[in-house]
This record gives sequence, structure tokens and C-alpha cells, in this order.
Amino acid sequence: MYKILIFDLDDTLTNDFENTKVALKKVMQYKNEEFTDEKFLKFHDIDLKTWKDRASGKLISPYENDIKKKTEWIRASRFIKYFGENNITYEEAVKINNIYIEGMKEKIFPRDDVFETIKYLYDKNYRIIIASNGPLSAISVKLEKMGICEFIEKIFSAEEVGFMKPQKNYYDGLFKKFKISKKDDILFIGDDLEKDIKGGLDNGLDTCWCNYNYLVNNKYYTKYEIHKLNELKIIL
Repeated sequence: MYKILIFDLDDTLTNDFENTKVALKKVMQYKNEEFTDEKFLKFHDIDLKTWKDRASGKLISPYENDIKKKTEWIRASRFIKYFGENNITYEEAVKINNIYIEGMKEKIFPRDDVFETIKYLYDKNYRIIIASNGPLSAISVKLEKMGICEFIEKIFSAEEVGFMKPQKNYYDGLFKKFKISKKDDILFIGDDLEKDIKGGLDNGLDTCWCNYNYLVNNKYYTKYEIHKLNELKIIL
């Protein structure tokens, strides 16, 4: 029987697509540019590729030995790619990223039944941990706006260790921070096959795939698969 439930946050408990759209609108306002769906989709593709390349080790920061600078560089690089390296300085890209992160906190789009499901699991005495690749400041605000802070025991962010899911160093940092030694006690719950499911499997964890879009999985074994968050009540 599981004792600890580790949840991914973005796109697992929230709808990150809508959240990032609000954040990019803030960036466009700062740049005095019109926001369009076409511009958003261009940035969204860059954003997804940046984090995918980083997670796979293809994107290497010049500040690999400095966690804070490394994280700053990776996040700023998205906007340099978007606006073009001849049109924006690194310093402005850092400033724009800060505006973007603040925008991420402005309006949260929870998945259906988040509050009811998390409270149900909390009332059943599960220890609930959030493990995200996102920034710590945004994680806290999102949890607060969803009204589930009181049910969450701990949070963990990639920026604490400088590595992302599914990298082993990420999970090593997660286990160390929460003094986790018995992996059989844990169920890792997330929406991303490469980051959450593969990461959990590679690090000895049972996983539950939140397959909200009814995708086909021919790559990774996952112990559970759900299509709505409240289906966790059936499993757990």
C-alpha cells in the first residue's frame, strides 16, 4: 500500500497550456506587441522543445556549475530564440522571463476536481508531495490559488538541484530532500510520458499516467492510467 503520492504539477493538476498563454500576454504587453494565437503557438513550440532538450541533455548551459545561473540561462534562452538573438540582449531576456514567471502566477487553470481529489487523498492519510520542473515561486502560488496548500506536505523544484525530470540527479535530490528510502511506498503521478513516467520507472517508482487526451502509449509501462483526476479515488 502506498504511503506517499508524488504529483507533477503543470498539466497534471493544472492546464498549463492556458496558463502559459496568460503569461505570454504579459510579455507581449511589455514588448508593446500584439498578442496572437499564432505568436503563442510559436513560443509554445520553442518552450516545449527547450525543456525537452534540457531534460534529454541536449541543451547545455554555460553555467552548469552554478544552479541559479544555469536555471536563469535556460529560461532566458527561450525568449532569445523567440525574439531572435539579434533583437534582444541576454539581460532583457532575463527580465522578460521574470515578467513571464509573474504572469504564470496571475491566473491558474486547475484540472477538474483538483480540490476534491487532493482533499480526498489527504483525508485518507496519504503524504502528498509536489515535484515539478517549474520555478518554486510559481509552484507555491499555483497551489495557493487552487486552495490545496494545506493538503500538500512538501514541494520540490528542478531549480533546487539544477536538473530536470527525468534525469537521475533530479530524483536523487527529491529522495534526499524528503529522506525517502523505501520506494515501494511511493506512487508518482504525472501527465508526461517522457518526464514523469519514464523518470519514475528509471528511478524505481510505480507510476500513474494522467492521460487526459487519450493518447497511445507504446513506450513505457505504467502501473495505472487515468483519464480524469478523480479516477484516483478508484485506484487509491
